Amino acid sequence: MPLDQPFQKKSFAEVTAALLADMAAGAGGRQPLTDVTEGSVVRTLAESFARELAVCYEQLDHVYRNAYLETAAGGALDNVVALLGLTRRRGGFLEGMVQFGRGTPAPEDIHIPAGTLVAGRDAPLCATIESATLERGELRVTVGVRAQEAFDGTVKAGQLAVMPRPIAGVETVHNPGDLLLRQREETDAELRQRAQGVVRAANTGTLSAMEEAARSVGINEVRIIEQPNGRPGEIAVILGDTGIPDALRDEARRRIEAVRPAGIVFECDRAQTVYIQVTATLETGGERSERERKAIEAQLTQQLADYIGQLAIGDTVREAKIRAILTSHDAVLGVEDTPGLAMLTPYTVQADDILASQASRFVVGKGDIAPGRTGRVALDLERLPLRLSLEPSVVNARLTLQLTVTQDANRMGIENELKQKVQSLNEAILEHRAASLSSGELVEVLKKNQPEFVQWVRATVIHDRDGRAVELGDGNLPALEANVRSDDFGGRERLLLNPIDWVDAGNGQ
Repeated sequence: MPLDQPFQKKSFAEVTAALLADMAAGAGGRQPLTDVTEGSVVRTLAESFARELAVCYEQLDHVYRNAYLETAAGGALDNVVALLGLTRRRGGFLEGMVQFGRGTPAPEDIHIPAGTLVAGRDAPLCATIESATLERGELRVTVGVRAQEAFDGTVKAGQLAVMPRPIAGVETVHNPGDLLLRQREETDAELRQRAQGVVRAANTGTLSAMEEAARSVGINEVRIIEQPNGRPGEIAVILGDTGIPDALRDEARRRIEAVRPAGIVFECDRAQTVYIQVTATLETGGERSERERKAIEAQLTQQLADYIGQLAIGDTVREAKIRAILTSHDAVLGVEDTPGLAMLTPYTVQADDILASQASRFVVGKGDIAPGRTGRVALDLERLPLRLSLEPSVVNARLTLQLTVTQDANRMGIENELKQKVQSLNEAILEHRAASLSSGELVEVLKKNQPEFVQWVRATVIHDRDGRAVELGDGNLPALEANVRSDDFGGRERLLLNPIDWVDAGNGQ
């Protein structure tokens, strides 16, 4: 801002009144001159002198204002900004509109000052040409922008997506349309704002300046680590965006070099990407069609991608958070680890673009994935798709019995005893989430109803989930009781008794 006025500016009327009052006072032994009527000699002389002095006041004020960036105009402004090495743009610069927004309504008014920088990959650095306010309760605001340098190419819609100097409360920025080439001359207000931006940018040698320099090439996420190896005077600049080509990284290095503090050594490189694969068994409320299963997987995949995508450099992926996301769908009743596999498995790219598991390096307590200070977690759904197994809440296991009995056997009693045994097993599964059935237990059930009439037993359990078949018996009761075989049932299984295949003893085994 300009300094306070170094002189008291007076108007023509004020100078005239002061002169007439002084002459009428007769100070210093002078003869008082009191004839101040219109047209008198005294008043005419006072007004003549007052006019010239008032003109000098106006000229001095004009010169004073033209010496400052905030008040200079026209050619005087051109002379002021020339001290910064700037000239007025005569036309030929890209202009357009950008939208600043957030995912939720703004809790308070968010001020976006004129000159706010907006960048993008393969696009010139742009700045807003006017101030704007993202008002309370609103999601976005649209502001005009202008390229800060001549650019021969075109800037397509959505190409501007980075704020080199982020504004608290503003989450996203993008240009909804293409930037067009304008031929109009830069106005005083626009030139003044651009010069003020140059003055602010001249504040180099700080971490903020280095971060802004890296963002100005269109890189959205930048992290600066001081003394990465424990040695003073060293700084690591980590570029967190994915798919940064070598040319873009080299341009970021060049711009950082221009603003780094003297005597500081810095390294600029891309963040190490740690890819993770998610593996889990989801308990669903009943059988689901293939279409329903795909819809559930698609929604959960998108939610996981959104969560992983918002993680910053060095952020840890929490297994508990992954479980919470997987259970957020209404159809999912629970999440379990897939037998023999971890829920989160980290991978890194090795030679020849091959992904290799790195569980020993990145897996920390409770199954979390910690990529370290210079790493970031990402998903590669093409090479490491999610492995989600959707299982119904109840999976059947079927007990099939073939009994060779005499004609005198109490078939109804045997069948009732078997049904009671199956019911007790299902109750144990429900209560303890595990149970087992052995051939010895089957023999105990069959002995309750005249065991001498049971000549031969063949018992098989088939699990619907994986088709696993377990033979619990194939022989007479003493042989089965002596050689006990068993089958175990999991927490979501239910044992069903298929119709018994009765074989008369007279017809053979």
